Amino acid sequence: MNLWNEKAKTYTRYQEKLDNIQKQSFKEFSKLGIDFFQKNIIDIGCGTGIWTLHLAKKAKMILALDSANAMLEILKEYAKNLKLKNIVCENSSFTTWAQKNPNAQFDIAFLSMSPALKDKKDYEKFLNLAQTKIYLAWTDRRKSDFLDPIFKHFNTQFQGFYKKDLENYLLEKNIPFHKAIFNQTRKIQRKREEAIENALWHLKMNGIVSSKEELYSFINEDVIETIKAKIKLLIIQ
Repeated sequence: MNLWNEKAKTYTRYQEKLDNIQKQSFKEFSKLGIDFFQKNIIDIGCGTGIWTLHLAKKAKMILALDSANAMLEILKEYAKNLKLKNIVCENSSFTTWAQKNPNAQFDIAFLSMSPALKDKKDYEKFLNLAQTKIYLAWTDRRKSDFLDPIFKHFNTQFQGFYKKDLENYLLEKNIPFHKAIFNQTRKIQRKREEAIENALWHLKMNGIVSSKEELYSFINEDVIETIKAKIKLLIIQ
């Protein structure tokens, strides 16, 4: 089972107003002269389209790629409501898609906060997809005043951060890139049952099986979660 399909119902949705990370990222794009107008773009691990839909307002065409079909269904609904007809959705992992499309080329390859790139072969394929590559990822472990105590109890930790990722590959290969680091603090309010489901999902992602009953002792009321993170933007041209 693809756990990202399960996550789709509570995953972050598109907002017309850019969030803080998006605002800072677009400033960096502007500094480097990156223009999305009438460009062909691939958005890898696009999720529910929180970036895809903003980019589609300028792009000629976007291929929205994600391994979770439930995420893509949400993206399609938003695209329909926004009357955006230049988004093509494809339900596939990046590895499988790249194997089937070895000669695909775009103006811009985009990836944000996605574990879609698994190894050096995926990094190579990503770098060969376009002249301009944009990559957003955690540069340190995300901190949550809600999840961290639960992770500690189960002797695990947030798994979205990888000590070795595309940046390490670029450094190993002496490939030049532009880097910016952004700080993010956000609060999320959840009902008790929603918070329990969220915790169970994160534990499943770490290979840990728990139950609602086990988590009731940690979560005895509605939750306001404070999340702090450092996010890096890499641009390769």
